[in-house]
Amino acid sequence: MKFSIYILLVFTFLVITTGNSQNTTYMGNPDASFLVARDLAFANKRKQARDTLKHILSKYPNYTDVENLLAKTLTWDAQYSKARLHYNNIITRDKSNLEVWIAAIKNELYAKNYNTALGLANKGLVTLKNNTELLELKNNAILELNKAESKVSQSTMVIDTTVVVNSDLKNAILLTTEAQSFNKVYNTMSAVSIAYKRTTKFGDIIPTINYSNRFNTNGIQYQLDAYPKLGTKMYAYASYAYSDSEIFPSHRIGGELYRSLPKSLEISVGARYLSYNSKNATVFTGSLSWYPGNYYLSWRPYINPANNSTISFSNSFTARRYLKDKYNYLDFQFGFGFSPETTQLTENNVLLSESIFYLESQEAAFTYNFTVKNTKNILAATLGVTRQELIFTPNEFYLAVTGRVKYQFNW
Repeated sequence: MKFSIYILLVFTFLVITTGNSQNTTYMGNPDASFLVARDLAFANKRKQARDTLKHILSKYPNYTDVENLLAKTLTWDAQYSKARLHYNNIITRDKSNLEVWIAAIKNELYAKNYNTALGLANKGLVTLKNNTELLELKNNAILELNKAESKVSQSTMVIDTTVVVNSDLKNAILLTTEAQSFNKVYNTMSAVSIAYKRTTKFGDIIPTINYSNRFNTNGIQYQLDAYPKLGTKMYAYASYAYSDSEIFPSHRIGGELYRSLPKSLEISVGARYLSYNSKNATVFTGSLSWYPGNYYLSWRPYINPANNSTISFSNSFTARRYLKDKYNYLDFQFGFGFSPETTQLTENNVLLSESIFYLESQEAAFTYNFTVKNTKNILAATLGVTRQELIFTPNEFYLAVTGRVKYQFNW
């Protein structure tokens, strides 16, 4: 009797364990089950979705889409550490999956693990070189690190300038209008420009047409700017402009080389050449810039060897405060000294091109640059004031107020 009871208990145990084993063994169509789990996840039934996804993975452990969705549902429920394990599993076996890299980096951003997010972005960029989506996520991590005043090495805190407003936007039209009003002698001057910006893997190319009305005289200038990339830490600026109008220089040539340095520094060196009907001017320039946290600080000198063996010298300083991203900021500029690139004026009732007279001047300008709500576009508004010596009356100054609006359409 006891033996029979023993046999019955063993038989019952085997039936129960066999039944449980059959219940945990996945026997369905993984693709169909994945679609069901996805619908559950998007319907906020994430626990049920995870049960289905785990069931699929019990038989198909390398099904990337299934494990990625499982990790995402964990991220949505703020279970960042568990999600990280799954992202790491996928990346270990497939380093070229952009969707997983993006999800993994966002998981760390949501968890406020900005150092980890930055590290993942850098790793992803090793495989997916210059991917703009990863670059933008990298910038987000950098900005958050700066906000938190993290002690992460500042050499990684320089915002990448290769990112556009949206990773898919490669084209832009820039419209600029400007008016300048004087407190004495001169009438209001106005200017308008239209430019097309094309972003390529080699850098930006920007052809521009400039129109200006000064002293009741109209003029048009044609300009081409380029910012070629020269590696991960270097880029250049090249510019040429031509005009047959007397209110613009006949030729204007510019070039500059930029180099990123440790400690969030950037340095550049370059020159500008201006050719007029009767005179020419060469201006040497450069810049020293620093990105401390959410700020950008820059100093730019202009040096011009004059014909009488003297040297004219001017300075321009920029202080910028970034807001939510690199396209939303407040910018203040201040300059002073003697510069050959000043507003066009007259002497003895004769119209001059961009003045190459070395006149004392001071100027300041405030700019608010921001993205337009519910669009992909950018708007910048500038208000500036200039105090400059009169050409025909040394030591006497005029004041000028400048207003400028620039709108950038991106697509």
